[in-house]
Amino acid sequence: MSWRDPAPGEREAGERSWKTVREAFDERIPASRRHDWRLFAIAAVAAAILAAALSPPGQAVFGSLRDAVRGEENAKPALFSLPAPGRLLVNSAQGAWVVQRDGSKRLLGGYREASWSPHGLYLVAIHGHELRAIEPDGDRRWSIGRPDLALPRWSSFGRQDERVAYLAGETLRVVDGDGSDDRLLAPRVARVAPAWRPGTHVVAFFDRTGEVQAVDVDRRRTLWRTRLFAAEPVLLEWSGDGTRLLAATRSELWTIDPEGRTVSNNGVGGRPVAASFAPRTHRFALLRWFTQQRRSGVEVVAADRLGKRTRIFAGAGTFGAVAWSPTGRWLILDWDSADQWLFIRSAAVRKLVAVSNIEENFGPDASPAGWCCP
Repeated sequence: MSWRDPAPGEREAGERSWKTVREAFDERIPASRRHDWRLFAIAAVAAAILAAALSPPGQAVFGSLRDAVRGEENAKPALFSLPAPGRLLVNSAQGAWVVQRDGSKRLLGGYREASWSPHGLYLVAIHGHELRAIEPDGDRRWSIGRPDLALPRWSSFGRQDERVAYLAGETLRVVDGDGSDDRLLAPRVARVAPAWRPGTHVVAFFDRTGEVQAVDVDRRRTLWRTRLFAAEPVLLEWSGDGTRLLAATRSELWTIDPEGRTVSNNGVGGRPVAASFAPRTHRFALLRWFTQQRRSGVEVVAADRLGKRTRIFAGAGTFGAVAWSPTGRWLILDWDSADQWLFIRSAAVRKLVAVSNIEENFGPDASPAGWCCP
């Protein structure tokens, strides 16, 4: 038996430990968002024990158990700085925040569902019934009025030739990056954010039947359609090189190539919440919610082999969002129920930095929306 193999009875002990700690935690979990962080530290310990006992990739989690507990105990009371280069975009009930690496931040009040342009020069966001392109300091470039706006996303074709896709009611619309030529692209789509294939003017989206479509917006031509035969679409996300499209439904994950062919398919187990591709790779971070256990988990998944997953972190309550740093060395995890953000260094969890009091510092419903541009 090698040192990597679990000791006799270790797996069963891990399962018993998890069951005991989880039951104790479930009896004590408060109802409000402002939770005692010590309870969540207990849940983090239990989750790490479970991951270590049940899977080989969990050894990295188990090895970092001491760091996870220390991170909880030493959680910073505010976001003093980012652990890696770039600027963080945060959406909250108060508006959109732009956070610099040194921790300084600017509130763009009244804006919601903000997202970065590819090079971080602009934001696209919703203000009342207007879609607006703004600079990070809040200066407005252009605006368009539409009812029931949602989920705007900026293409990454080039600095001078960009597009913005957004939802208006049940429709998907596209406008040029300078605010001109606003047009209807699809009349009935699912309420899922559209996904631009990097380096192109091709956008993928779910229609109302659950079918994934890819459309060349300039030629107004459908390139392909792929039916996933599953209910309730959840998210779409392209890899940075534009060769893999992740499509998630309530129960399954699909990886699709640029021609619409399935590369890999796998059941999820739990409900997908959010996903983010690591820069320059085919790996993505996936958040899942487990209803019966009332807990969440984040893992790194290989897009070409969706069954190949590495557990990174798990805890009681809900996780809201996940994003990679521009260098791909750090993840930011929104632990919504604990009112914390966790900065996790690499899939090996070599370091964990916890930041508390997110609601106090950023307002209700604050969640990272993108870590952009060193």
